Amino acid sequence: MKRLLSAALCCLALTACSTVPQYQEEAVLETAVPTAAPTTEAPTAPPTEPTTEPEVPFDYTICFTGDISVEDGARTTSRWIANGRDTSACFDETMMAHMQAADICFANNEFPYSTRGHAIPNKDYTYRADPANVQLMLDLGVDIVSLANNHMYDYGPDALLDTLDTLDAAGILRVGAGRDLEEASRTCFMELDGLTVAFLNGSRVEWAELTKGATADSPGVFRTVDPTLLYQRVREAREAADLVIVYMHWGIEGVDYLEEYQQEVGKGLVDAGADAVIGDHTHCLQGIEFYKGAPIVYSLGNFWFNGKTQRTALAELHVTGTRSDYTLSLQYLPAMQDNCRVYTITDASAQDAYYRYLESISPNAVFDEEGNCTEG
Repeated sequence: MKRLLSAALCCLALTACSTVPQYQEEAVLETAVPTAAPTTEAPTAPPTEPTTEPEVPFDYTICFTGDISVEDGARTTSRWIANGRDTSACFDETMMAHMQAADICFANNEFPYSTRGHAIPNKDYTYRADPANVQLMLDLGVDIVSLANNHMYDYGPDALLDTLDTLDAAGILRVGAGRDLEEASRTCFMELDGLTVAFLNGSRVEWAELTKGATADSPGVFRTVDPTLLYQRVREAREAADLVIVYMHWGIEGVDYLEEYQQEVGKGLVDAGADAVIGDHTHCLQGIEFYKGAPIVYSLGNFWFNGKTQRTALAELHVTGTRSDYTLSLQYLPAMQDNCRVYTITDASAQDAYYRYLESISPNAVFDEEGNCTEG
């Protein structure tokens, strides 16, 4: 803080008198001329450095799931309804606690919410869920969902539009589908106390267009068989966000090996500016690859999708540090989907087997005993 100094000005009048002798013919009286008092100017205070508030450290968690289904008639939905729509009957306490506590929880929404439309022809499986079933997503703490998948258009444009309205009314953000291509390819930005996180979502699973891609004037999903527009959206997001995360629907169902295009596009997304790429669609776990320090999670598989007994996971990205200096790390919460229920693997030997399996199918990822995944 600058300190202001002032000095008072003092004027001193000095008066002198002389004694006149008697023999002088004329008395002379002399008066001293007053002299101005010296002045003192206020000194200039030295400039001070601007003060800055110390940065507050943070540790944010963004969690991701694979496929979730509350479609009408599904075994998962039937279990939930049979238990009075008690979501804790379908997910264990640890899993729900992690999802609800995450700063952002992202899930794949593998169906439309609607009571309208007709199943499109020439598809082996078509899904649709009562809009009331969105409550399960809210119970889990889901903040944002991906819609660019091969079931979002199963009941045509009306069901897709109902899905957009249902999610909007529930306060759940969405990426990957829309009323037109501009909306379907739009980036969703979320704020974590000033840290801007951008989410994008594309689908690359059908050579033949069974799931309609959005166009300039018609609804659909963001099809990214040609990733050119997706790369452009990532570059645009890079200019506006601190973190850019792309959620991809890709790969071959039921296999844990990677398609060449998955690795090509995953690395292309990182080159365009993505900090992390998360994938699903294969209905089983696939490996992890680090490229230029960014994690590419090729598939999280089924999270809560059917009655099959299989490995699943909750993937967590931890953003740790300060606003000007932070790091991104990946951690897996190992879990099983079994009899339409998801539970955390807690046995140490089972956890170790789980991590060693993921390492065996990953190009260059290793896990420690806490599920932290790093390049190795």
